[in-house]
Amino acid sequence: MLEILSLPPVIKGLILLIVAGISFPITGVYLLRLNLLPLRFMLMHGVILGGAVALAFQWSPFITTIIVNLILVLLMTKTSRSLKTDAGYISTFFMVISISLAFILVYKFNVQAKDTLSLLWGSLYTSTWEEVAAVVLFSILLILFQVFYFRKLQAFFFDREIAYTSGVNEQFLYYSIVLLTAMTVAMAMKIIGALLLDALLLLPAFIATLHAKSLRGVIVWSSLWGGIFALGGFFIALLFDIPASSAIAALASIVFIVIFIIKRK
Repeated sequence: MLEILSLPPVIKGLILLIVAGISFPITGVYLLRLNLLPLRFMLMHGVILGGAVALAFQWSPFITTIIVNLILVLLMTKTSRSLKTDAGYISTFFMVISISLAFILVYKFNVQAKDTLSLLWGSLYTSTWEEVAAVVLFSILLILFQVFYFRKLQAFFFDREIAYTSGVNEQFLYYSIVLLTAMTVAMAMKIIGALLLDALLLLPAFIATLHAKSLRGVIVWSSLWGGIFALGGFFIALLFDIPASSAIAALASIVFIVIFIIKRK
């Protein structure tokens, strides 16, 4: 195993998993608190659209998928607020549009569908050092956002109208959260793929809500659980020669079931 750990692709994969495991569950908490779970489906389809665009025009898939998701989020939030409609409904509309455009590009530019759909499985060990650096910098930004705006986020999650009347810039926080979520989903799909995205994004947050007593506790525990799942899943994958994403999902699911049973008793 020591020989395997000395390989550059494995080292990069380990760094990505640890950093993402600690920071990405923070956005999972945001999704749960704001009931924006349908948003991640739109973003997952947006990554497929971004991959199709990148392959059609020979652009960087990593950067293109992030840009496409940011555009989708901005369009969704603008449309939702203009029509005064629930963001979940609007995200469903953009989800359908995204996958439609993706397959039009696949057809018109003769893009191999398997290359686009490979985003569903991720590519942990094919990441470049530039992509690793981008994930690390984004994770630092995400943690700093949480620390700096913690009290305002507490008020925002408790009641958005009360937060607004108390002087909290509710619109800024909402836009920031959905933009951070868009970038998180795009990066997480690069690491573990769309099919197992929730193992890194939502399961740690779910588990934290089962035993944590406050928002601070949920944030801290979700990051701890995410780091444990990422690191544990990585070594389980090496030990049993299975995909890291599957090992992470299996480990997180087992822990969720155990804690749920203990909590029920």
